[in-house]
Amino acid sequence: MMERKQCVWIVRYGLTEHPLVENVGPFDSDIDPQEGIEHAKCIAQRIAKSGKDAPKIVFSSPFLRTTHTAHIIALEQAENVSVKLEEGLWEWLTPSLLVEPNGVKTEPKSPLELAVKFDTIDTDYKSVNPVEPDEFTNVPAGAPHFVESEEKLIQRCELTISRLLDAVSGENIAIVSHAPCDQAIALYLEGAGSVKESKLGPWPLGGITMFARTISADGTEGEWTMDMYGNTDHMPGKYKPGIKQWSLPCLAKTPEQQ
Repeated sequence: MMERKQCVWIVRYGLTEHPLVENVGPFDSDIDPQEGIEHAKCIAQRIAKSGKDAPKIVFSSPFLRTTHTAHIIALEQAENVSVKLEEGLWEWLTPSLLVEPNGVKTEPKSPLELAVKFDTIDTDYKSVNPVEPDEFTNVPAGAPHFVESEEKLIQRCELTISRLLDAVSGENIAIVSHAPCDQAIALYLEGAGSVKESKLGPWPLGGITMFARTISADGTEGEWTMDMYGNTDHMPGKYKPGIKQWSLPCLAKTPEQQ
């Protein structure tokens, strides 16, 4: 067996049907039925064009905007690719991104409910990092649990991507999640000594990041290299330069740092 390459694609969805406003919602909007779907198709085509680097599996957060995007990505690939809904890729578990003004916390639909609309979903898949019930107090380190600090979000995403990589045995994968989780996963794969040393910046709408590494014949894994970050060359019109950017507070650069 020769040396091979493993690729991890990390995707932020495109335009949503309803704008997500922090502390207001709606927090489980689908992608826009025109522009959002066009964005997802542009993302899917860009990934599919990578040939041998294209994903064999698509992992997604179970929220509508990510699941729909993941479904379109899966359909575009040359091989039969399934979507696996991973709870470890949930939106940042913080009130401003989940709790409506009336106090109701948004919960995504179940895989079975989503599979009625998106037939690429693997309903037999079991999350490698499942969400712990809100009422639990003794929660394992790195498990998704409401309410989540930025530090706990980063820890959760590190554990999730580590377990996913262990589970796929060197296969290429795509991850469709939310900007906070996407950045946290990229931060882990970047391998910077500290947040201050990270070169990651804000992540635009529809942005794609890709990491790659080599795996030798004896199974030795090389270091991850970042081939692109938050790339939007595939996006149409006004979205091509990279707009509607978002960043974790810990990665937000001051003017002096930029």
